[in-house]
Amino acid sequence: MIDQVALEKLAAGIACHMGPGSRLFLSGDLGAGKSVFARAVLRKLGVKGSIPSPSFIVDAVYSAAGLEIHHIDLYRLRGIPDELEFYGIYEVLESDAAVIVEWAERLDAAIQKNGVFVTIGFTDNPMMREVEIDDRSLAGN
Repeated sequence: MIDQVALEKLAAGIACHMGPGSRLFLSGDLGAGKSVFARAVLRKLGVKGSIPSPSFIVDAVYSAAGLEIHHIDLYRLRGIPDELEFYGIYEVLESDAAVIVEWAERLDAAIQKNGVFVTIGFTDNPMMREVEIDDRSLAGN
């Protein structure tokens, strides 16, 4: 179990290993901390200024230190292929950009081949979270 400060440190640690073509898939219930995690990653990658949730625009694009970064939030989508095509999600996931996806469980499993998968869950203590990490970005995973 970790608190928000530790969650942000964990996110920053993962960000240190991100570069072109990196994929970070975040899952968890509403309010679990996916956006907190994503913002901490974006900050560590060098994004300055306000980082609003992209739940209404679906895909927020940032540029930092020569890296194109897409922060995708699928909360308002059902994850059906036509929606994903309409919003350009397939194209983004096939690009060399670094991509962070909130509500990643709404993507078809075939799309989620490689990347770091983070699941954030609630605990009995409202200030603490349980975090599971599955790094499938390494060969053999």
